[in-house]
Amino acid sequence: MLKRLFIASLILLIPALLFISVWQSYRYDMLSREVAELEQQQKDLFEQNKKIVMGIEFLKSPFRINKIADEDLELKKIEPDKILRIDLGRDERQDG
Repeated sequence: MLKRLFIASLILLIPALLFISVWQSYRYDMLSREVAELEQQQKDLFEQNKKIVMGIEFLKSPFRINKIADEDLELKKIEPDKILRIDLGRDERQDG
C-alpha cells in the first residue's frame, strides 16, 4: 500500500515539476525580452536627450542671438560713450 502511494505521488509529482520548469523558462524568456526592450528604449531616450541638449546649446549660442538681434530685430550695439547712467540714490530705509 505504501509503495503504491509512493508511485502515485511520483506519477503526480513529475509532471507538476516539469510544468513548473516549463513555466519558469517561459517567464524567464518573457522577462528577458522585456528587459531587452526597456534597454533599447533607454538607449533611444538617451540619444533623444543628447539631440535636445545639442539643440538647446545651439539656440542659446551668442552667435545665433547676435545674428537674430542684428538681422531680424535690427538692434545695434550702443557705443559706451553714448550710455548715460542716472543714479537716483539709495533709499536709506532698511526693511525689518
